[in-house]
Amino acid sequence: MSATKNMQDAKVAASPVEPSASLATSEAVQMVEEQKFYPSDRAQPSIAIIVDELSRGINPFALIESAGVVDVTDSIESIAAKFDRFGLVKVRRVYSPETSRELTEHCIKFSGLQPMDFNKAKTKKEKGALGGAPVLNDPVFWPYAANKKIKEIVVALLGQNCFEFRSFVAAHYSARGLHREFNNLVEDDSSPYSVKKPEKRIVRVQQYCGTSGGAFGYIPFSHDERLFAAQSKRVGFKRETDWFDRHRDILTNARTEKNFVDADEIERYICWSHADPGDVIISNPAIFHCDEYLTGPRYFLVSTYAASDEACLSLATGNAKLFPDIGVKYYKYMSEQGFKGSADILRTNGDIG
Repeated sequence: MSATKNMQDAKVAASPVEPSASLATSEAVQMVEEQKFYPSDRAQPSIAIIVDELSRGINPFALIESAGVVDVTDSIESIAAKFDRFGLVKVRRVYSPETSRELTEHCIKFSGLQPMDFNKAKTKKEKGALGGAPVLNDPVFWPYAANKKIKEIVVALLGQNCFEFRSFVAAHYSARGLHREFNNLVEDDSSPYSVKKPEKRIVRVQQYCGTSGGAFGYIPFSHDERLFAAQSKRVGFKRETDWFDRHRDILTNARTEKNFVDADEIERYICWSHADPGDVIISNPAIFHCDEYLTGPRYFLVSTYAASDEACLSLATGNAKLFPDIGVKYYKYMSEQGFKGSADILRTNGDIG
């Protein structure tokens, strides 16, 4: 059975929400919120230049700090400051090992892909799973989208009037080509989200679980072309961000022509943020980013948040209309958890609220 069919079956089976689902969700919320956190020195590594003697050449962006690394016990203010500086921050140990394993089981059930199925995905005998709108299919994912620590960070970045509007489960999936999300917003010069001069931002949270976590590849500062230009000057990089947008097409041609010279030249500039199970990586989706090669079982949940404005509300309400019953319940729940912009989705959609 294909992953796509499993996703479709999950959608059909999800609505309406049974009373038992509400009880399960309540228990999950209590489980997540009662977790105790303890500081970890591992979350504060010293900054150093790393030289790989077997590499094709040093990545000049590795010479400068390009992402925030924090512990879950760090202050919200310090986490937000690092996001403001880099557009990317890894928060370590948001979930305990037990909670992370439970999220893994939810991802397995939702995607229909068992851990060893990654072999089939790697050899193209089976597709990895990506999508499915998990929060609009199964309330078991709600506590993760509304995790207390994540909520505090998102509110600090976007303000109280924010909401979650796009979630998906990834299982044995690897997007190797560099890309941005929401191109219609971030690549429109007239948009307040434009990478030319961003006034607003969207916040993307990848919650890593599985047995090995994962890695997030990115081109530093590419969410803001003014920042990118300033940092490029520091390291001697003399190209603009558009140069990286060729990467997906180059990879496609490289597989056909068996010539990876152009791909290698671009990929030397990719930096990597590695996450253990239970860590989350919070990023501005306008950053050029990609995944690592699929070398083992991989599961993660992604939730996307924005401030309540016309552009982002239109994206959210369109998704909610596809799931009118559970959509109303979900956005009411998220509003109660402190994402106040969720109420705007219901108000602007007379069809569902």
